[in-house]
Amino acid sequence: MIRFIYQSIIQLRNFLYDIKILNIYKSSIPVISVGNLTVGGTGKTPFVLFLINYFLKNNLTPLVISRGYGRASKGQVEVFSGSDYSVQDIGDEPYLINKNFPEVDIIINHKRAEAIQWAEKLQKKYDVILLDDGYQHRSVFRNLNILLINSRQNHDYLLPKGDLREPMSSIGRADCIVFTKGSSVSKIKNIPSKINQPQYTTKETFSKSNSECDTGIAFCGIGDSTSFKKTLDKLSIGVVENLCFKDHEHYSPAIIKKIEKVLKKTNQTAFFTTEKDWVKLPQDFIEKYDGCYIKMEISIKDESFYTLINKSI
Repeated sequence: MIRFIYQSIIQLRNFLYDIKILNIYKSSIPVISVGNLTVGGTGKTPFVLFLINYFLKNNLTPLVISRGYGRASKGQVEVFSGSDYSVQDIGDEPYLINKNFPEVDIIINHKRAEAIQWAEKLQKKYDVILLDDGYQHRSVFRNLNILLINSRQNHDYLLPKGDLREPMSSIGRADCIVFTKGSSVSKIKNIPSKINQPQYTTKETFSKSNSECDTGIAFCGIGDSTSFKKTLDKLSIGVVENLCFKDHEHYSPAIIKKIEKVLKKTNQTAFFTTEKDWVKLPQDFIEKYDGCYIKMEISIKDESFYTLINKSI
């Protein structure tokens, strides 16, 4: 019953956008959206970092618009060069973007069109707006709509039974499809028979923040915890015990206590986690143990992808 109600709401909302009853704001700045049909697990944040790096290397000035999922702050927050916000203030994804690219401006506002209109009035000029997690946010026109898919996820059902935020038929809104984490279209059972959009595959490269760590416990709070365990196996890391928390886990004192209990039980001092989880860990916890985070970097070899990016700007 819940799934039926959810599906009905999603379909009605999409229909109202399709027939232009709900307004779509078109910015004077080119907009590239990165998103997914599922509730996470596609490697979206590393992909956004990959795009930011591409823009900067080509002397372009990007602006990131994010909703800042799970943040403690309210309203709009501007993260500019020199800003000093905590991960709790702005959310783990914007914080990680700012950590990697402190020179890139980020506006956090769940009303994306409002954030864009505010940015258009600034004296600073942006070459491109990167809409983080924007696939379902249809109130903003995008010059390029990038859909990320991890075919290892459950694409059979909508929430709450499956991982889908909206039906697979919504794949038609994408301008291009990017398969991540070694996945492919052939692994999805209920994908629409005709997909005319360009399709690309990412290559993921992983590295350890601490090369001396090779054995310990592992934990993460991401949308696809299975892929993290496989990554640790590829890096020949000995995992004594593995803990999986909910996506965007806040690492409260109770959660930290649970991790420490496992460290003590297994007689370990080392732990492995994702970079996204690492930035949310208390500093005293990091200093107390031999921690190591796994960094994932994304690349796409197909030059036509970059041609598509350049044409949209």
